[in-house]
Amino acid sequence: MPDPHPGRDPRSSYSRHIATRLLDFTRTGSPWHVRLWDLGSFLALEELHEAGVWVDRRVLSQTAVDWQRHALERLLGDDPALGSKVYRRQLQESLKTTLTLASDGRRKLRHLIDLARPGYLDRWAACAAAEQPPRPERVARAVTAHLLDSGHSLSGLHRWLRDGRSGLAATDLVAEAAALLARPPRDWSVVVPFRSLHRHEELAGHLANWRTADETQALIAGTGLKPPEHIVGSLTFTVKVRDSARAVEVASDLVERMQARARFAASGPMSPLGDAYVTGEAKPVPLLLPARGAQVLSLAAERQLYVVGAEVQHSGEQTGSAVDDALEIASALNHGPLAPALAGGWAALESLLTEARDPDEREKVVAAARAAALVACSWPRAELTALSYRIREVTGDDLTGRLAACGSNRERAAVVSAELRGRGALPLLRSWRTGSDVASVLRMRELFADEQRVLERVRFYVEVSLRRMYRCRNIVLHGGSTGGVALPAALRVTAPLVGAALDRLTHAHLVTKVRPVALASRAETALRMVGDDLGPDLCDLLE
Repeated sequence: MPDPHPGRDPRSSYSRHIATRLLDFTRTGSPWHVRLWDLGSFLALEELHEAGVWVDRRVLSQTAVDWQRHALERLLGDDPALGSKVYRRQLQESLKTTLTLASDGRRKLRHLIDLARPGYLDRWAACAAAEQPPRPERVARAVTAHLLDSGHSLSGLHRWLRDGRSGLAATDLVAEAAALLARPPRDWSVVVPFRSLHRHEELAGHLANWRTADETQALIAGTGLKPPEHIVGSLTFTVKVRDSARAVEVASDLVERMQARARFAASGPMSPLGDAYVTGEAKPVPLLLPARGAQVLSLAAERQLYVVGAEVQHSGEQTGSAVDDALEIASALNHGPLAPALAGGWAALESLLTEARDPDEREKVVAAARAAALVACSWPRAELTALSYRIREVTGDDLTGRLAACGSNRERAAVVSAELRGRGALPLLRSWRTGSDVASVLRMRELFADEQRVLERVRFYVEVSLRRMYRCRNIVLHGGSTGGVALPAALRVTAPLVGAALDRLTHAHLVTKVRPVALASRAETALRMVGDDLGPDLCDLLE
């Protein structure tokens, strides 16, 4: 007999699913199709509250904020931990107002956010303990997003989960997450050594946080670590955050700001060592942060990664395609500073997915809808292809042989799709990734049960995030600010999605020569017709 409270049983598939997805969402190398695609409820509310300021300054249009309000109403309706019925009614009334800077609705929204944010994860723990708990995917997404939005880092959370918590019952795991969030941020000391720093004696020697080469080596040696050689000194930063990985992220951002200043000072080299030394860490931590997950894999798959400039080049001639231009514009997405990454990522989508003949599309935001359709259509094949490489050989079963005979990933995805539809399960490789593969199988089974509804839900989530990127880009470019409350989180969730859209557009450009806007139209039609007798197969939504 199944457990009437699966969230209380650490061995239940429900609890294992939640723990697995928390690990997926916090693993820095996770591919786009298994990552988080949106912010948590309370950061989304904070962003909406802040929007009144930008509307007043004419950085955001009221139309854009109205779309944001309506989308958030829909998303919050799927959040059982948001608050009581009375609270939800008050919040809904507030969201139905325009939320202009001096409005009563905006003042009420501020109070409602502050009222319900405390205890949010405790309420999710109670939801997970219920006899009929929410979908495990929903729980995992809400909990992870809230932790990240509250200042934890991906790698810090991942390490916390792997430290004996991934085997807990769902309700205990979420309760532990609530306890983690209740801890106040602490001070971390981050030492960033430099191999070279132009005129450091004159320009850095007077700073309170500057340490000479000898002082740096003695400071690091005092922690038990081997001090670096061939350095000119270091800058030390005291950072008040939730985990050591987040402390390094802050220090890395500060070094990037200094490098931006140095570019305007006609100065010489400014070369950080590449590693930072953090209080309590047993080894140096790379200063260069992991890539944000924007990948265009079709460049390598089609052997086009280095096909640039092979022909004779003539001064003044433009030889690149629109797709090449977009990839260059978006090149800051993975490792660039926040402002160029947001601005370049959006500009790449807008350049490819809008045209002058678009009727009455305000401020090119239609690019978000078109990119979302492309990403939604790419999702099933991405999941099925990944699963096709996780199949183990079973005696008497020819599945691995049929997969080996496939000539393309499209064929592999189709074989896995047919297998799942036929028997509902797959013989998966047994490894640390098995739980993630099982979760992927469950997502595909849900998709097969109602293709149009699930794909529409995916499209909506992606469009919400990409429209957020558009608003953040406006805050950066038209508001002249990198201090928007949702900007860092927006970049975290949208970079992989922009990469997925650019990957499909690049593949179409290289292989089928289909124009970007035409490919987007094909995707929009496929989403409307999927499941129909004349509609496309899930593996052929962009064909």
